[in-house]
Parts: sequence; structure tokens; C-alpha cells
Amino acid sequence: MKRVLLVLLCMFFIVSFSYAVTTVRITGWPGNPTEEGVIMDIVEEFNATHDDIQAVWEPLPGDYRQMIITQFSAGTAPDLFYVDVSYFDEFAINNMLQPLDLYVKKDGFDIEDFYEPLIDGFKLNNRLYGLPKDYSTLALFYNKEMFDEYGVEYPTSSDTWEDFLNKALALKEAGLETPLVLAADLNRMLPFVEQAGGVIVNEDLTTGLTSEEARKGWEMYIDLVTKYDVADEPANLGAGWIGEAFGKEACAMAMSGPWSLGFLEGTYPDVYEKTGVVELPMDVERATMIYTVCWAINRQSENKDAAWEVLKYLTNEGQAKFVEGAGVLASRKSIAKTDTAPMKEAFYAGAAYGTAWKIKTPSGIFSMANDQINSMLKDLFYEKITIDEALERIENNYDSWVE
Repeated sequence: MKRVLLVLLCMFFIVSFSYAVTTVRITGWPGNPTEEGVIMDIVEEFNATHDDIQAVWEPLPGDYRQMIITQFSAGTAPDLFYVDVSYFDEFAINNMLQPLDLYVKKDGFDIEDFYEPLIDGFKLNNRLYGLPKDYSTLALFYNKEMFDEYGVEYPTSSDTWEDFLNKALALKEAGLETPLVLAADLNRMLPFVEQAGGVIVNEDLTTGLTSEEARKGWEMYIDLVTKYDVADEPANLGAGWIGEAFGKEACAMAMSGPWSLGFLEGTYPDVYEKTGVVELPMDVERATMIYTVCWAINRQSENKDAAWEVLKYLTNEGQAKFVEGAGVLASRKSIAKTDTAPMKEAFYAGAAYGTAWKIKTPSGIFSMANDQINSMLKDLFYEKITIDEALERIENNYDSWVE
């Protein structure tokens, strides 16, 4: 009898063990309905192919960054979650993220298949803390019909600043009131700094925004609004943002990302059909901004190994489905090769030379500096201050803004 009970008990534990399932909670901000549907399908497909791990998608609406920080403080943060490159350093410095280097080495995971600037964006002190789920770059949208109407040559990916400016001036002279829409936003101005040969931040983490090279970038960006009068803000064109201004045909050109393609196709399909996209104009360098988000593992998670299995799927098979279904750019080169949409070419080209949208600081926090500089950009657009005054203010206050 005892022997029978022992056998039954062993069978119970074997069966129980074989059916043990690890639940991996994953989160990010809610996307648009299309993106939400795709990611839920990806999670379902992962779960259907794994008996031992089940992923649960728990999106966080509202102020995502602050909500994640609050959850970490309460010990309720998810196992796997989005981290935007703009605040990645802050999270890594504060030990919120699990280093992935040992997982990568153990599984022989192919990091080389990801675009290098994207991987570099999620490294701190040469350690990898996240894998990019997708990305966006900035490119130049133009309305072919409007260029035809005003008899001006289309922009090209080989245009210099001079070419770009001359085409904008030609549109203006031909009767188009506002050829270009621009935002008073640092991350939109920064490519001009790098195109002029400047750097965003120096190796010692002091600001590079006040150098002579950087100043040239500032001047070109601001002069488009004030000196040459060929550009204006979306609000002054009856729009809430750049994509809407372009969609309403309040301008003929806009510097935006691939998110505007989906918006135009869905909201202004007639404009989408006559839209061309080329790389940003260049000066001494070619430059663009890279906006990217990674999947990262919670350093406090009790399910790190299972979270790694989910992470591998999301950035491989899952990414292929996300690119196809949501229209984003693939962070894997092998997947990008299969994404042949003509209007994405300029965005993909930017991955080779773009800079991730994050400013390295001692604290990992750039939000105060970003707010201060954006406020000055707005004042510059309306000629309330001069570039000299703006750069002097940055030089005198930058260190206190990033402590």
C-alpha cells in the first residue's frame, strides 16, 4: 500500500511539474487600434507555441514613464516592458533593467542583425539592457502635386541645405505662402546641428549645442522661419501637428517620421497618393534622428529566464509580424530586407547614419534641459530672443539642468 501511495505521489508531482506554467507580464503604452490588434495577435501566437510560458499583455495608458517608475517603487512592475531611448539611461542608471549580455552569449543570439545605432542606444557602460522592437527616423515629405503646380523641382535625397532652401524659396516666390512646416522642438532641430558637423553632447557630458558648428545648425533651422519666411509652426497653419499640416496641404514639405505615412493613408488618402519621401538635406554631414523603443526585462523580476524567451520571440518572429501589420520599421536588417515599400526607403537609409534620440547626462535625465531649450526655440521662432542669447543661456545653465 505504501508503495502504491509513493508511486501515486510521484506521478502527482511529475504531472504537476509538467503542467507548471510561468506567466510573463508584459507592458507598453497602448498603440493605435491597428498596433494593439497586431501585438495582441503576436502574444497569442507566442502562447500557442509555448506550453511552459504564457505572456500577458497589460498596456499602460496615461503617463507611461511615470507609471512604470511608480510600479517599480511599489514592487509591482511587469516582467518585460517598453523603454523609450529618450529615458533609457535614467532607467539603466537606477538599476531598473536586467543586463542581457549573458543571455545573448548563452543563446548565441544574433545581435549583429540589428542596426548598430539602435543597439548602441540601449547600452550603458558597454552593457546591453534592451533589444529594439522597431524604430523611426526623420525624412522629408513633399507634395508632388504642389511642386508641379508651382513649377519647382522635387526634393531629392542628395539635396544640400542650399538646394533645399532654394526649392523652398522658389515655392514662396511662385505664390505658396508657407512651403514648409517646422516644430519648435529640439529633437527636430538636432539633425541640423549634426549635419553642420556639430555634436549634441561632448565626451565629458558637457553640452555640444553651443559650439560654432552647432550654431550653424541652429541658424539654418531658425532662419527658415525668421530670415527666409518659408516655414511656420503647425498651429499657425491650422493644424495640431506636423502630419496634419501636411495632410491639410497647408504646406508642401514636412520633416516627419513613418508614423505620418499611416496617418496620411488613413486620414488624407488623396494626399498620401501624391506624397514623396526623401532623406533630409545635408550640409557637411548626413544626419537624422532615430526614435526607438526597446523591450527590457525588469531587474526585480522573478521570471527573468521566461521573460528572455518572450523577448527573443517579440524581436524576431514577432517583429516580422509587427512590421507587416503595423507598418513600423524593422530593427532587424534581415526583416528590413523584406520590407520593400518605396516610401520607407528614406527612413531605412537613415538607420545607417542616424543618432538615437537621447542626450547622455550624468544623471540620465534630460527632461528639464529639453523643456528649457524647447521654450527658447519657441521664442526664437517669434524673435523674442536672439540665437546669441539662447546659446549663452544654455552655456550658463546646462549643467544645473542635467544634474
